[in-house]
Amino acid sequence: MKSIEPTTTSHVPMPDGSTTPVQIWAAADPQATLVMVWPGFGMGGYYYRPLASLLLKAGFNVAIGELRGQGQSTAKATKKNQWGYHDLAAIDFPLQIAAAKQALGLKADHPMRFLAHSMGGQISCLFAGRPEAKTYNLQSIFGVGSGSPFFKAFGPKERRRLGAGAVLLGGVGGHVLGFWPGKIFGKDIVGYGRQSGTHMKEWQHFNRKNSLENLTGQDLNYVQEMKKVSIPLTLCRSANDEECPEASIDALASFLPTAPLCKLIVPGELGHNRWAREPAATVELFKQA
Repeated sequence: MKSIEPTTTSHVPMPDGSTTPVQIWAAADPQATLVMVWPGFGMGGYYYRPLASLLLKAGFNVAIGELRGQGQSTAKATKKNQWGYHDLAAIDFPLQIAAAKQALGLKADHPMRFLAHSMGGQISCLFAGRPEAKTYNLQSIFGVGSGSPFFKAFGPKERRRLGAGAVLLGGVGGHVLGFWPGKIFGKDIVGYGRQSGTHMKEWQHFNRKNSLENLTGQDLNYVQEMKKVSIPLTLCRSANDEECPEASIDALASFLPTAPLCKLIVPGELGHNRWAREPAATVELFKQA
């Protein structure tokens, strides 16, 4: 579908001196709920413009964030410039939410929902355990293709692919180089671009143990705080999404045992990513959640 240009874009300063653009669409009703869209691993925010356009037509205020170092973010992962899950949940998400609400003239506690893809859903669950989730009035999480990378949740083919990724991204990138360079001899053999070493080490541990314990720099116990989350959690997937089987969804949902859980199938064979470019079915599910 044809995308609608954003009303404005806020360029949010980050602690490392980089900037993260937040694309913002203002609804006809200024008091409409804000939907924050969070990209998946290796995905840029521009990819989700068709989704944002349809959410806008459905009456929502919409903002698309970026994961640091991805899309139009100017951050560059190096051995000296690293970030992890905690930084994304505790710094990047709050700063981008604040920028979106300010640009729309909304109060900090204006109602907000998350629509998150893949890795964005993992970080959303961490954010939900933080005090900022209440400050910014997060009312629900709707994840698409969002699950845990825990190897036991996958079939043999995907388990091998994840295992190779854990060795390259977490082992070589995280433990040896301090960052994953993305392209090697001109080719991105993994397909996720340049990534922070700290984040990749934590992702590797997540893959092997289904654990988010002891995240680098954490200022609270995320695992314990996520157990207290009580907002609705909807996790959906396309039937042909091999990168997010139902067992992967269950493994992620296990971190939020008191959150009301709804699991859904997105109609159509839209895989892990294409649903964001053909978002009609997903937006219908989101409106009903």
